Amino acid sequence: MHGTSLPWLDPIIAHRGASGVAPENTLAAIRRAVELGAHWVEVDVRQTASGHLILMHDATLARTTNGRGKIAATPYEKIADLDAGGWFAPDFAGEPVPTLEAFVRLASKLDLCANIEIKTDPGDTDPGDTDPGEAEAVGRAVATLLRNQWPPNRPPPLLSSSSPEVLHGAAKMAANLPRGLVVRRVPSAAKLCEQARECVSIHVDHRFLTQAKTAHLIKNGYAILAYTVNRPARAKTLYAWGVAAIFIDYPEPERWR
Repeated sequence: MHGTSLPWLDPIIAHRGASGVAPENTLAAIRRAVELGAHWVEVDVRQTASGHLILMHDATLARTTNGRGKIAATPYEKIADLDAGGWFAPDFAGEPVPTLEAFVRLASKLDLCANIEIKTDPGDTDPGDTDPGEAEAVGRAVATLLRNQWPPNRPPPLLSSSSPEVLHGAAKMAANLPRGLVVRRVPSAAKLCEQARECVSIHVDHRFLTQAKTAHLIKNGYAILAYTVNRPARAKTLYAWGVAAIFIDYPEPERWR
């Protein structure tokens, strides 16, 4: 997989949908991203206690819904009744937590390309705390669903995770789907290249990127995707370094190109 290009990658990716103007990881945010001109969206996926795959960034429900508790310990039947929009603004009250299946259907309808970041409890800050077998199983589940349901006439989704086990599990079930490693820092570009050897892209917190590290990663064949960039001046700098795409909360193309 390493060295495979992403010719369909757009330089602008709507972060959790248009999360600056709509509740993140909801279908409303996806629709709004398209209205603003986005062709790519990024969403986060987690697995519930009942095995359902839903769009959610956090390991717990409290920040972006009116529920409580860990997603991994809550069955989908309870999550399906929650409000995932009212926390953002009254106009979005009643917006449900989407399933991955619902997202795939909408992305197909809207001709969207997608980066699907696979999360594991307790999250991406310390994936080492997650059982490797459980992480691999989540990767397999997501890849299997996408293999079976993603439209064959559309460019394949880019799967990403901070967990090597998740990516390994995804590769077992759908080796043809491109994969990206999510990291925060780049303490050693050479070491990171070794960690990402089965990936096509590396997704990095833009605050920890330097021109030299970016050049090293690109030289080794990786597309560099930087998150989360909400200043046009910073975006221009990153593009000048060779960053392939940036994740933004306000995806109006005219602001960023």
